[in-house]
Amino acid sequence: MLKPSIPTPNHLQTLKLSFFDQMVPRAYVPVLFHYLPSCSTTTERCDKLQKSLAQILTNFYPIAGRFNEDEFSIQCNDEGVEYVQTKVSADLAEFLHQGPNTELLNDFLPWPSAVPPYSDLPSSPLLGVQVNLFNCGGLVMGIQISHIVADAFTLATFVKEWAHTCLTGTTKDCLPSFGHLSSLFPTRVLSGIQYSPPSNRGTKSFTRRFVFDALAITKLKNTIKYSSAIKPTRVMVVMSLIWKVLAGISTAKNGHSRGSSFLFPINLRGKSKLPSLEHALGNGTMFGIADLEASQELNHELVGNTIRDTCVSIGKAARVDDVFCLVVNNQIKAVDMLCQGDEMDIYSCTSWCGFSWYEADFGWGKPFWVSSVSLDAIEVIMLMDTKDSDGVEAWVSLKENDMAEFERDDDILTFCSPLPK
Repeated sequence: MLKPSIPTPNHLQTLKLSFFDQMVPRAYVPVLFHYLPSCSTTTERCDKLQKSLAQILTNFYPIAGRFNEDEFSIQCNDEGVEYVQTKVSADLAEFLHQGPNTELLNDFLPWPSAVPPYSDLPSSPLLGVQVNLFNCGGLVMGIQISHIVADAFTLATFVKEWAHTCLTGTTKDCLPSFGHLSSLFPTRVLSGIQYSPPSNRGTKSFTRRFVFDALAITKLKNTIKYSSAIKPTRVMVVMSLIWKVLAGISTAKNGHSRGSSFLFPINLRGKSKLPSLEHALGNGTMFGIADLEASQELNHELVGNTIRDTCVSIGKAARVDDVFCLVVNNQIKAVDMLCQGDEMDIYSCTSWCGFSWYEADFGWGKPFWVSSVSLDAIEVIMLMDTKDSDGVEAWVSLKENDMAEFERDDDILTFCSPLPK
């Protein structure tokens, strides 16, 4: 259990969480960084990782604390983060060349089971790191962070600063800070907008990875006619294609088309007029919701228009209460749809594209691959950058029968191919 190298001052011992933290799932968010062999020895790398992690935790001190459910706060008590080292009897390059099996990737995480320890228990670490050392000298670093304290922006910021500290031996004096979001958006007594998802026990999902390279995305864009002035991004066209395929699977399965909605988080940072929000750590996203009626043909501009309209609304919200109302209204809409059960289809997608994952150089080069893992307890689409940043990796988790249909869909076979299972 690694603790901050400098104890957290008394006046920072308690961090009040924000309304956005209040709304996220109580779960751990995973990511894997794969590094090919380097000239550094295993001992040197592991020593630097541990020392720099302790150093960077002095700036990211809430992550070394524990969640307090009663006060909905983080007790910044320096209890530490979990750090694990393993030895892997394999060659990393060979392992990556073979696929790899997405379910095997979970073994690189500190808590690899389908139901890891809950991140909201008073005893649960908020961060786990597992350093997996291959025979060849390759290294895979698995990170899991509690969603209560971090969204993708916060996790990417933490990894970036940790890598900088490991590479240079120094921490930056001026860093983004915790607490700003909770000062603007304190927790509230909620009524009628919370949703407890049904138990997925016995309904295992299967995760497959689909790679849309730059050429495939260009071809996909060329097949779509856009009437608006919005220039389609690679994320927009991949989201739209996946939604189209899933809607087609639903129609075939039910014998008729059904209404559906596509939910995805939108980062508030950089889009709001509120001061300093663009650098705030914690959770700072809201739902974007694109709707498709049962009789409506999916227009590939639908996702792009939803993103544009939501961002415009965020930009127009000049006051804290305006942003709060916007977020709550979309949250209520999402919960209402989820509560409809089998009457319509709800698809959830999150995009980690555009973050600096591939810049994480800890002193032995940039990662060869940054990946997700198998999410076998939920149905979700996860989008990540390819290494060249021109393509998109789609990590799709579906029930077995739906996955079989998804893999053999003509559009999926045309624009990408699933890698070995």
